Amino acid sequence: MLHRILCAAAATGLLTTTPAMAVAAEPSAHCQDVTVPVSIAQGQPDRYRIWGRLCTPGHRPATTVQVLVPGLNYGHLYWDFPLRSRHYSYVRQANHAGYATFNLDRIGVGHSSHPSSAEATMESNAYTIHQVVAALRRGTIAGRAFGTVTLVGHSYGSKIAQLEASVYRDVDALVLTGDAHRISARAERLLAQLGQPVGQVPRLAAEVPPGDEGYVTVQDAQRPEFMYEPSDADPQVITLDIATKETNTLAELSTIGDADVPGVTAKLELPILIADGADDELACAPDATDCSSAATLAAAEQPFYPRTHVDAVVIPRAGHAINLHRNAALAYRGIIAWIDRVLG
Repeated sequence: MLHRILCAAAATGLLTTTPAMAVAAEPSAHCQDVTVPVSIAQGQPDRYRIWGRLCTPGHRPATTVQVLVPGLNYGHLYWDFPLRSRHYSYVRQANHAGYATFNLDRIGVGHSSHPSSAEATMESNAYTIHQVVAALRRGTIAGRAFGTVTLVGHSYGSKIAQLEASVYRDVDALVLTGDAHRISARAERLLAQLGQPVGQVPRLAAEVPPGDEGYVTVQDAQRPEFMYEPSDADPQVITLDIATKETNTLAELSTIGDADVPGVTAKLELPILIADGADDELACAPDATDCSSAATLAAAEQPFYPRTHVDAVVIPRAGHAINLHRNAALAYRGIIAWIDRVLG
């Protein structure tokens, strides 16, 4: 599927394909694609599958695995972007630093199962991630057991990580990117108008249950406006990002606030890092959160996490999709250095 997308983009003149476009983790890493049987609610049978790619560093054993959770309209490519992977692959950087990664497609996204859209909610996302974490700890994924598990989320994936860690208390640290409790009201109003039925995108329509109108995506033209700071983004990256966009559900949108209800983040007692782009139109706009420095961002978020300490990283000139900006390496280094510090 990715090969067809790349070829189509090249045929339109929007993209020049190069050998570097192959999805690649750290060259010395060992990677394996797996599926994890899951249910979407407690007491239900494991009728669905979460797809993920487990990569373990080849140069030393890894006892810590980072579970990478993409946001709305993104799949696993966000963390292992198929263009100049030495620069845009967080997976590659984490593996090089000695961490295993489990880079997944969420329920209802990409290679994972697509239940009815009404069943793909914030809660079912959190519950399926919980089952992935349990499988990684047990060693039932590719025969490797991990004693330490960190959730690393982006945007909606960060909200899922918050809810999962609060309800199931099964992970050791949280990295929340593209996230803040106070979001720009203006941006939210505009985003509410930008939905696109997946029926208008044949590639995505083929993935979802026939006739299920609860699966949607975002209009191509508006993706750069909300995801990027254009002055720090490569046009080729933006083009490929649009060409590989994924789905979300109306049920996810209607339950997106469930991670912010009183008591969810207040229960968290594990180390937390928040990493945002200074020019994030959603989290760091003038009517949202003060991201002028790491200190101001941490101070704004600390009251929501009374039982733990919040650290922060602010990436200058970056927008909402921090992994896809020219200075993504700043974010990668900040996140990995923080995990090194808090997890030893």
